[in-house]
Amino acid sequence: PSQCVLEVDKVKKKREERRAKQAEMAARREEEKELDSNNPNYDFEMMIREFREAKSIRRGTKHQQPDPLDQKICVCIRKRPLNKKEKKNREVDVISQADAQNILVHEPKLKVDLTKFLDNHDYTFDHAFDEYTNNEEVYRYTAQPLVQFIFEKGRATCFAYGQTGSGKT
Repeated sequence: PSQCVLEVDKVKKKREERRAKQAEMAARREEEKELDSNNPNYDFEMMIREFREAKSIRRGTKHQQPDPLDQKICVCIRKRPLNKKEKKNREVDVISQADAQNILVHEPKLKVDLTKFLDNHDYTFDHAFDEYTNNEEVYRYTAQPLVQFIFEKGRATCFAYGQTGSGKT
């Protein structure tokens, strides 16, 4: 067979594999949908879960200790877990921590033909902490360098912003 015929066969094989994988995923979605068919946000939740799996997003990202002399402003973010009310209402966790500095916001949207899709927005910070990071670790990378700086040579300000009860203290 010619090179052209071999390429066409290769494309056909890849297409068949891709379609089989898509059919398998669709079947899995239908099975999972039957398990939790009452959740109106199920499709978006599954899209976010698949996105996290595909990007290998894991909790417990390692951070590097900043040098307070190297930076004038350090902006950090801490992702909070869904609260009881949000869980009860079956709201979707639309925030993922991509790595030690990046947070992804998964915006659920509908196309004109009512096809659901995610619009993912990436935001970069000096430090990004997930909901599993304890207060001690957040302190170690945010406020502790400021305290050391104050005792060594100067002035510093730590400004914490967030919803009441979200863990600023």
